[in-house]
Amino acid sequence: MTLPWTQSVDVGLVLVGAAMAALMVTLVALGLRSRRRCRQERVEATPGAAAAGGIAKYTALDAVALMAAVGEAEAGGQVKRLPGLYLSLAQWRLDSGETSAAADLLRKSILGATSAGQKDTHAKARLALGDIAHSNGDPATACEHWQIARSLFRELRQSGEHDAVEGRMRRNGCPTDWVLTDF
Repeated sequence: MTLPWTQSVDVGLVLVGAAMAALMVTLVALGLRSRRRCRQERVEATPGAAAAGGIAKYTALDAVALMAAVGEAEAGGQVKRLPGLYLSLAQWRLDSGETSAAADLLRKSILGATSAGQKDTHAKARLALGDIAHSNGDPATACEHWQIARSLFRELRQSGEHDAVEGRMRRNGCPTDWVLTDF
């Protein structure tokens, strides 16, 4: 004999399960669309965005897509794709107040960008690391990162970005005639 209330519980569980499945399908669809939008934003980045660090702002849903993309790229050994993904994920971590996690991702971005010859990504990550060091009260480290970024922008002939970093260095009392020998 089946009790009447157990049938309503069974129906309720089926409805909850269907709602959760629909929610998952929606989140996956939004994540894929979001990932596509992230790629498009990187391609359409303006020179002004590059001068400001060159990292687009992301929502929490974009971050989920970025983390999925990082996992996919790491699993697939896509070394040329990883530096930009680490850089984008670092910006999300910064926006979330996770400075330490962002710094770790920026260092990964620098290592990958150096290996892959991606000087633009390397410069943007250095710029962001310099900003983190500066906000942590370490002007010497900030100046070192900014100078490397400035040199990379000069090599890339990105005069707007170069001049923006040079201005930042001057405003913060960095020597602009350094020659780094121990890096």
